[in-house]
Amino acid sequence: MTPDFAAARVDQEKIVDYLLGSSGMAAIAKARFFGGMGFSAEQWEAFADALRRQAGQAEVTLKASAWGTKIVATGLIDAPNGRRYKIATVWIDEGTGLRLVTAHPA
Repeated sequence: MTPDFAAARVDQEKIVDYLLGSSGMAAIAKARFFGGMGFSAEQWEAFADALRRQAGQAEVTLKASAWGTKIVATGLIDAPNGRRYKIATVWIDEGTGLRLVTAHPA
Protein backbone atom coordinates (compact mmCIF):
# COMPACT_ATOMS: atom_id res chain seq x y z
CA MET A 1 0.00 0.00 0.00
CA THR A 2 1.35 3.39 -1.01
CA PRO A 3 -0.51 6.07 0.93
CA ASP A 4 -1.93 8.96 -1.15
CA PHE A 5 -0.86 11.87 1.03
CA ALA A 6 -1.53 14.42 -1.73
CA ALA A 7 -5.28 13.76 -1.34
CA ALA A 8 -5.20 13.40 2.46
CA ARG A 9 -7.65 15.37 4.57
CA VAL A 10 -6.15 17.99 6.86
CA ASP A 11 -8.84 19.79 8.84
CA GLN A 12 -8.48 23.51 9.51
CA GLU A 13 -9.30 22.93 13.18
CA LYS A 14 -6.47 20.39 13.49
CA ILE A 15 -3.99 23.03 12.29
CA VAL A 16 -5.42 26.16 13.91
CA ASP A 17 -6.69 24.77 17.23
CA TYR A 18 -4.27 21.91 17.85
CA LEU A 19 -0.94 22.28 16.05
CA LEU A 20 -0.85 26.07 16.27
CA GLY A 21 -3.31 26.57 19.14
CA SER A 22 -3.07 27.07 22.86
CA SER A 23 -5.77 24.70 24.11
CA GLY A 24 -3.51 22.63 26.38
CA MET A 25 0.10 21.97 27.28
CA ALA A 26 0.72 19.68 24.29
CA ALA A 27 -0.88 22.20 21.93
CA ILE A 28 1.17 25.05 23.38
CA ALA A 29 4.43 23.12 22.89
CA LYS A 30 3.47 22.22 19.31
CA ALA A 31 2.41 25.81 18.61
CA ARG A 32 5.79 27.08 19.80
CA PHE A 33 7.62 24.53 17.68
CA PHE A 34 5.63 24.95 14.47
CA GLY A 35 5.12 28.69 14.97
CA GLY A 36 8.89 29.06 15.41
CA MET A 37 9.29 27.43 12.02
CA GLY A 38 7.21 30.25 10.53
CA PHE A 39 3.87 28.47 10.15
CA SER A 40 0.80 30.52 11.09
CA ALA A 41 -2.92 30.04 11.64
CA GLU A 42 -3.62 32.69 8.99
CA GLN A 43 -1.75 30.56 6.44
CA TRP A 44 -3.06 27.20 7.71
CA GLU A 45 -3.54 25.80 4.19
CA ALA A 46 0.16 26.30 3.40
CA PHE A 47 0.97 24.35 6.59
CA ALA A 48 -1.45 21.59 5.55
CA ASP A 49 0.22 21.36 2.14
CA ALA A 50 3.68 21.22 3.75
CA LEU A 51 2.53 18.34 5.99
CA ARG A 52 1.22 16.43 2.97
CA ARG A 53 4.51 16.98 1.09
CA GLN A 54 6.54 15.92 4.14
CA ALA A 55 4.56 12.67 4.45
CA GLY A 56 4.83 11.94 0.74
CA GLN A 57 8.65 12.05 0.93
CA ALA A 58 9.10 10.47 4.36
CA GLU A 59 9.88 7.03 5.70
CA VAL A 60 6.51 5.43 6.41
CA THR A 61 5.46 2.77 8.90
CA LEU A 62 2.00 1.18 9.04
CA LYS A 63 0.22 -0.27 12.05
CA ALA A 64 -3.29 -1.65 12.44
CA SER A 65 -5.44 0.12 15.01
CA ALA A 66 -9.04 0.02 16.18
CA TRP A 67 -9.77 3.12 14.05
CA GLY A 68 -8.09 1.96 10.84
CA THR A 69 -4.53 1.76 9.56
CA LYS A 70 -2.25 4.17 11.41
CA ILE A 71 0.51 5.63 9.24
CA VAL A 72 3.53 7.37 10.73
CA ALA A 73 5.65 9.37 8.29
CA THR A 74 9.03 10.51 9.61
CA GLY A 75 11.07 12.91 7.53
CA LEU A 76 11.95 16.50 6.74
CA ILE A 77 9.52 19.38 6.34
CA ASP A 78 10.40 22.60 4.52
CA ALA A 79 9.49 25.52 6.78
CA PRO A 80 8.63 29.10 5.85
CA ASN A 81 11.73 30.29 7.73
CA GLY A 82 13.87 28.61 5.05
CA ARG A 83 15.05 25.73 7.22
CA ARG A 84 14.20 22.02 7.22
CA TYR A 85 13.11 20.14 10.33
CA LYS A 86 12.69 16.43 11.03
CA ILE A 87 9.14 15.73 12.13
CA ALA A 88 6.73 12.84 12.35
CA THR A 89 3.22 13.11 11.00
CA VAL A 90 0.57 10.62 12.02
CA TRP A 91 -2.30 9.76 9.69
CA ILE A 92 -5.23 7.37 9.86
CA ASP A 93 -6.69 5.49 6.92
CA GLU A 94 -10.31 4.87 7.84
CA GLY A 95 -11.02 3.18 4.52
CA THR A 96 -12.29 6.36 2.84
CA GLY A 97 -8.94 8.13 2.60
CA LEU A 98 -6.24 9.49 4.85
CA ARG A 99 -6.76 12.03 7.63
CA LEU A 100 -4.10 13.87 9.64
CA VAL A 101 -4.10 12.94 13.33
CA THR A 102 -1.08 14.85 14.64
CA ALA A 103 2.44 16.05 13.96
CA HIS A 104 5.41 16.50 16.29
CA PRO A 105 9.21 16.86 16.29
CA ALA A 106 11.00 13.60 15.49
